[in-house]
Amino acid sequence: MLGNRLKLLRKNVAKTQEDVATYLGITRGAYSHFENDRNEPDNEMLSKLSCYFHVSTDYLLGHTDDPTPVRDVNQDLYDEHNYAEELEALRNDEEFRLEFQDFDKWTDEEKRNILFAIRANRALREKNEEK
Repeated sequence: MLGNRLKLLRKNVAKTQEDVATYLGITRGAYSHFENDRNEPDNEMLSKLSCYFHVSTDYLLGHTDDPTPVRDVNQDLYDEHNYAEELEALRNDEEFRLEFQDFDKWTDEEKRNILFAIRANRALREKNEEK
């Protein structure tokens, strides 16, 4: 299961075994063993593969047919650096300001809820654009 999924994912992104192996920091032969089910990656390597192909480890292991990785929602919502930058962009958007005139009176939780909705919509749009 794992080998077939790795091979399919690699071909879908038009990468060679060498490309993936270089990213992983292993030889092409070692990566080839993963695709041919001769060896199984350890947890660290599995995590790197899921990041490289933007899929969940559960998908790679065959526990689900949904390749969408589970995101750390708390990290997305509370990453102060990204949060501050995105919030500033929203403050400077005139159309947004007209829609939410009392924005400066909102609680942090209300602002994060809106930011979460925007990010969720962006992720859906990006997923649909990939198809």
